[in-house]
Amino acid sequence: MSRSPLRSVWFDPSQTIARIAHENPGYRLFVLPILAGFAVLPTTALFSTEDNAIVSGIFLSTLLTFGPVLEVLQVLVGAYLIRATGVWLGGKAGVESIQAAIAWGNVPIVALAILGIPLMAFSAFYAEFTGVPLSANQSSLVTVIGIVLIIIQVVIVAWSIGIFWKGLATVQGYSVGRAILNSILAWTVVAAIVVIGAAALGYTSNLEWLFFAGTDELVLLSGE
Repeated sequence: MSRSPLRSVWFDPSQTIARIAHENPGYRLFVLPILAGFAVLPTTALFSTEDNAIVSGIFLSTLLTFGPVLEVLQVLVGAYLIRATGVWLGGKAGVESIQAAIAWGNVPIVALAILGIPLMAFSAFYAEFTGVPLSANQSSLVTVIGIVLIIIQVVIVAWSIGIFWKGLATVQGYSVGRAILNSILAWTVVAAIVVIGAAALGYTSNLEWLFFAGTDELVLLSGE
């Protein structure tokens, strides 16, 4: 590939993903999702407190273990669900092309994960020399950094989703609106299977934790 897709996918996702799907759909197919699985690092670096340090540590360990696995499953399993539901909307892409769209939609998320490396290093440095873990409610500076980080995360995630939807629309040969509907239908199937399975096994009380685990971390900036 003459032009690096890692750069062009940010501003020209349709052409970039179409080129990858045509020339080499397996190009970095699993590397990008695996790296994207570590995108929790920036948030955890600032959103821990002395009171929830153990819980945050367990949460981080769990995400670092299963985050990359879940991202890879999106490529392996999610592509088939999108292919199956996309047929209803007139989609014509094969599974490999859809996998490429999913994988390359993760490029901004990978950048977010890389951002977490210096933040985690700073957090460890701070804890080593002060004797207390870095906390979002310790100082106004950390709070401001945390707010900026949240804004960056929202922008990055939205950018990532936009890249995926444009790439999916291109390979499927339909509009972005149908790409959005296609992805919603695919994940509705997943959610329905999870809910039905949990109900059958008697684990309905765990559904809230399954779908919303870790969202309470986002309120820590307010000091609650």
